[in-house]
Amino acid sequence: MEKEATLSELMVEGMTCSNCAMGVRKRLEKQGLGQVDVNFATGEVRFENSLNKPLVEIAESIEDLGYKVVSLNQNEKKNL
Repeated sequence: MEKEATLSELMVEGMTCSNCAMGVRKRLEKQGLGQVDVNFATGEVRFENSLNKPLVEIAESIEDLGYKVVSLNQNEKKNL
């Protein structure tokens, strides 16, 4: 049985260094999200959401770290 993952992208403000990006990446990986890619310079956070967690919930967990999520974008779904 194949899993379906949603590819999502968030724009996050307030990340200023690679340690910021690593903190966000670790937070998302602990939530079971895959293929997490965080770029502090551009503010882009991309991940696969095979658990279909609500984006609002994911955004809130990033904001709990002290950053501001300014946009949510769900891309296409793909089979894993």
